[in-house]
Order: sequence, then structure tokens, then C-alpha cells
Amino acid sequence: MSDKEKREKLVKFLDQKAFDPILSKSADDYPDENKKKKFQDVKKSTESEKNRFHNEYKTAAEVKDNYLSDLDSRTAKKKNAELKELGLPTLPDLKD
Repeated sequence: MSDKEKREKLVKFLDQKAFDPILSKSADDYPDENKKKKFQDVKKSTESEKNRFHNEYKTAAEVKDNYLSDLDSRTAKKKNAELKELGLPTLPDLKD
């Protein structure tokens, strides 16, 4: 398998398991106003993150390295806590 194919497979996996389940939801799925606002914030950051993985990382190694570095960042820990609170998938859920 070529590096391009590996990269595409990794990005597709992240899309299916992490990004798209969040992006396919609506703020209307959350009746509580606080959760609705929190969801809108994480949805916006998820769109940005998905774009980053699609457009900035050109090799399978870059996708993997940036995925792993995102697991431990302070910003990611906050976002992951919010995602868990909303019942949405997080990047650490996919690590294995």
C-alpha cells in the first residue's frame, strides 16, 4: 500500500469514527441551552480539526504524528471532556 493510500485510509477512519459523527449532529439534539452552546463550540473546532487533517497533513506519518500529539494537548483534553459530556466520540477513544 502506498503512503498516499495509507494516508487516505487514516483520514477516512478519523472522518468516520471521530469527525463525521459530531458534524452530522445538530445543536437541536440538545435541549439544554448550556449543552447546545457547548456543542456548537465543539462542532466548530471539529470542523477546523477535520480540515487540518485533510489539508495540512500530506503523509500518513504526519496524520499519525499529529493525531498522537493532539491526544495530549491541553486544548484537546478540554475539548475531549466536553465531547464526553455531550456523548460524542473523542480522539482518545480511537487510539487503539
